[in-house]
Amino acid sequence: MPEVPLRHGHAISIDMAYSATLANERGLLSDEEHRRILNLFSRAGLSMDHKDFNEEVLERATEAILKTRDGKLRAAVPHPLGSCIFLNDVSKEDMAAALRKHKQVMKGYPRKGEGLEAFVDASDTGYTLNEKSVEKETNGAADGLQKMVINDDAADSNGGLGAKDAVQHAAGVDADSAITNGDVNGKANGTTNGTSNGTNATTNGNTNGTTNGTNGH
Repeated sequence: MPEVPLRHGHAISIDMAYSATLANERGLLSDEEHRRILNLFSRAGLSMDHKDFNEEVLERATEAILKTRDGKLRAAVPHPLGSCIFLNDVSKEDMAAALRKHKQVMKGYPRKGEGLEAFVDASDTGYTLNEKSVEKETNGAADGLQKMVINDDAADSNGGLGAKDAVQHAAGVDADSAITNGDVNGKANGTTNGTSNGTNATTNGNTNGTTNGTNGH
């Protein structure tokens, strides 16, 4: 949902924290156990909530998941602590009520349950120049560059360079010609070397085979 995506672990931890609240709401997890889970997530800096996680999103996501699970919710919730059960009898109203309770509980946690370093950046993509992230090297707005890096070679919303192009441009290389030349040269060299090595291998194999055959005979 976020324009700059959440890291996968943070997206999962939001689901887990909400599922713990759902279990608590249904009497499957005590208040003490519920707090224990949430406190652990908070201390670890994991996300437990996000502003885009609302009842509309929850309903749409639930409808989508039902299509992949043969019409069954199969919601995994902790019960007892350390184990889980799968719920199929949770109504849309029940899930919305649990989310409202979850939002209230989150108000008592640092950052209202939002995680630390929760969003994807250049460290996740590996795009660096001189051991510095592409964001810093290209001196653009953080959000725009994060989108640029995530979208790989696609141009950013302002018509700027894609991430790979930005690296090559900064190094004084025209991106299109570099890709074309690399492709042509790579194929030519690979074909020549492969053919040459193959011919040598065949010649050596025939010679050695004949010699060894004579000796063996």
